[in-house]
Amino acid sequence: MKTEFVMYHYVRDIKKSKFPNIKALDIQNFKNQLKFLKSNYNILSVEDFFHGIFPKNNKKNCVLTFDDGYSDHYDYVFEILLKNNIKAAFFPPVDVVLSDRILDVNKIHLILASTNENKILSRLKYYFEKEKNDINNINFYINKIKYFDRYDSKKTNIIKQLLQTVLDYETRTKICDHLLKDFVDISFKDLNKSMYLNIDQIIEMKNEGMHFGSHGKSHFWFDSLSYEMQEFEIKESVKFLDHIYDRNDYLLSICYPYGNYNNDTIKLAKKYKFKLGFTTSPELFSLRKHDLLKIPRFDTNDFKS
Repeated sequence: MKTEFVMYHYVRDIKKSKFPNIKALDIQNFKNQLKFLKSNYNILSVEDFFHGIFPKNNKKNCVLTFDDGYSDHYDYVFEILLKNNIKAAFFPPVDVVLSDRILDVNKIHLILASTNENKILSRLKYYFEKEKNDINNINFYINKIKYFDRYDSKKTNIIKQLLQTVLDYETRTKICDHLLKDFVDISFKDLNKSMYLNIDQIIEMKNEGMHFGSHGKSHFWFDSLSYEMQEFEIKESVKFLDHIYDRNDYLLSICYPYGNYNNDTIKLAKKYKFKLGFTTSPELFSLRKHDLLKIPRFDTNDFKS
C-alpha cells in the first residue's frame, strides 16, 4: 500500500522560544497541518503500517515521524497527538537522553539561529586556523563540499557540512564549542535540559502508544563511520530501546541520522533484526518500489500548514 511518511524536527511556540530564529514549525502551523492531514489522509501508526492494517476508505495514508528527541515533542506535540488519537513515531539518539551532551548538529542549529552566516563563517575560519593540525587551509575543505540541502542557503550548507562531516571530529567539535560560547549565552548543561526528552517522558509517551525507534547513539553520519563504529552506534541504540520497552516485544525500527546510510548500515540493520529503516528521500513509499529498510520521508514543509 502506498504511504506518505512525514518528518518533523523542532515543533514549538516560536514567539515564546529562546531561539525564535531557529528553523522550527510553529505549534499553530502544526495544528493546522494535522487538521489538513486528518481531512485528507488516514494517519497510521508505524505498527499498523508494518502489519498492513489500513482503513478501507478512499483516503491516502500517512505516518508521522519525529526525529532527534527534542523536548518539543513532549511539551507541544504529545498532548495534541493524544487529543487527536494519533500514534506517531519518535527517534531520539541515545546520548541526548542519557547524558548532558549537546549534539553538534544542535549546536550548529543554535549558532545559526543566534547570528548571521557571515559572522559564523568568519569565526569558523579563525578557529580552524587556531585548531587545525594539518597543512590544508579552510578552502581545501570547502571545495570538498559537493551537495546541498534544498532548504538551506549555500553558506549555511557550508557551515553545516564543515562542522558535521568534512573536518575531522576533534577539530569540528572544538570549533562548535567555541562558536557556541561566542554566540549563545546559555550553559551546555542548561541547554541539554531544555532541549531534549528525558527518560520519564519517553516512557510515558511509549505507554500511551507512541512508537520509539533507533536514531543511533551519537547522531553521526553513518557513512563516515567504519563498520565497527556503526555497529557500536546501532548496538547501543538497541540496548536503549530494550530498556524503554522493558524487554517486551516491540517493532524494531531505525531512522538513519541525516537520512544517511551505506551498505554496511543495511547489513547491520538486518543483523540486529530491524524491520523498518527511514531515510530523508522525499518520495511516496510504495512496497513495489522501496525496501522496508530504505523508507523515504517527506519533510513537514512539503505539506500544507
